Amino acid sequence: MSLFKDIKDSAMGSSKSRDWYRSRVRSGLSALDRPPSEGDILFYDYVAQTDVDWYDMHPLTLVTDVDLMFGQFSGGNIHYLRPSARQGVGKAWAAGAQTYPARCYHKYFMSAASNIYLVPKESFTDYVPLPLEQFLFTRGGVKVEVPSSIIWSKI
Repeated sequence: MSLFKDIKDSAMGSSKSRDWYRSRVRSGLSALDRPPSEGDILFYDYVAQTDVDWYDMHPLTLVTDVDLMFGQFSGGNIHYLRPSARQGVGKAWAAGAQTYPARCYHKYFMSAASNIYLVPKESFTDYVPLPLEQFLFTRGGVKVEVPSSIIWSKI
């Protein structure tokens, strides 16, 4: 089985908080002890450093580009897909694919990422989407949590 399926099964069909799911995922992963590399799949905490309309505070990203000079990496954050669409992408990642839909593409500043964990691609073999994302909407400097479904309907 995979990490994601095991965690889903451990919920035993009961309602759990997003923090509960995030904690379980982190406990099943190893912390990243080096700079990100192309091909890494990372789960981490993030605080946007630029003025964006919305962002995910807990991305799950396949890294496709690293720019150490500018302290950035970019890739596909699977959370920008509805859960029903995530499974196909996750299974492709398990098989070694480094692709994702364009709406998943984002750039991240390394200095704004913390609690970075490396997700083995094998964890996506029996991938089950978990509610790990937390989107924030920003207007006039005010940040407000927004339901994922609203973000998915905008992109």
